[in-house]
Amino acid sequence: MNLKYYREHGLMTEVNMMKEMVKDIPKDIEKIVEYSQNILIHQHWAKKYGVSLNKQRVEEPWVRRFEDKLKFLKKIGFHHVSEKKSVEEKMVGICRDYAVVAAALCRECGIPARARCGFGTYFEEGKYIDHWVLEYYNEDKEKWILVDPQLDTFQQEQLSITFNPLDIDDTHFITGPRAWLMCRENKADANLFGIFQWWGYDYLKCNLILDVNSLIKVPMQPWDGWAGYKNMQVSEMTEEDYNTLDELSQLALQVDDNLDALHTYIKQHNKIKVPDDFNHVINYLK
Repeated sequence: MNLKYYREHGLMTEVNMMKEMVKDIPKDIEKIVEYSQNILIHQHWAKKYGVSLNKQRVEEPWVRRFEDKLKFLKKIGFHHVSEKKSVEEKMVGICRDYAVVAAALCRECGIPARARCGFGTYFEEGKYIDHWVLEYYNEDKEKWILVDPQLDTFQQEQLSITFNPLDIDDTHFITGPRAWLMCRENKADANLFGIFQWWGYDYLKCNLILDVNSLIKVPMQPWDGWAGYKNMQVSEMTEEDYNTLDELSQLALQVDDNLDALHTYIKQHNKIKVPDDFNHVINYLK
């Protein structure tokens, strides 16, 4: 099951110098979600909360690593993630940041956890919208459970959410690998997957690549680009490329049975894995 692997930090979630800000995190998913919401405000929801973001604030989600987020939060007045402040005083993030923060806090208190990239069905009727959630292992139920740490009470009301955000079923969130295979097997329309002006297989590919790298504990931002499939347009892809991504998706779906197989496959394909040197990662928003 590889629970030990997901109980331990990765590059994006490790905390070394900022331990005081995450001291005594309770082994309680509801509290962990609350702490994630304490420190973050979603960039694309800010206006609905009455917060106007200038150019500098819009760049706050560019901070990838959890510890670097903690350093930023310390500078703006936070001493611990349990502190409650006004929405204006929170750090700007996106769904990926809520998921990574929640995964980091889970690992801090010994809960196996990982950030998952895929598509939510609860943002726009009939469409699968780009999204990230937390997945943690519930030891009492002996299974992985999906949680949306972004959905606070306000967002639940705005979206008319009727399910429990702390226990999401697979009709409400579809991981990148499952979404890719659904479309490849003609079980769903690829053109219904995406966000804003980006739809179809190009976006399915993007979230597949993000999710599989997150499964090996390297959750990147959607605007991060690097040589390989993340940058490649599907119009440039060969049948061999499609087959590679099909195989990758199947391995990702079987990650809890054979993590080593997925890890090896990613590491052996330079077109899939995130570069070891982040200087080769391009932020396309800059």
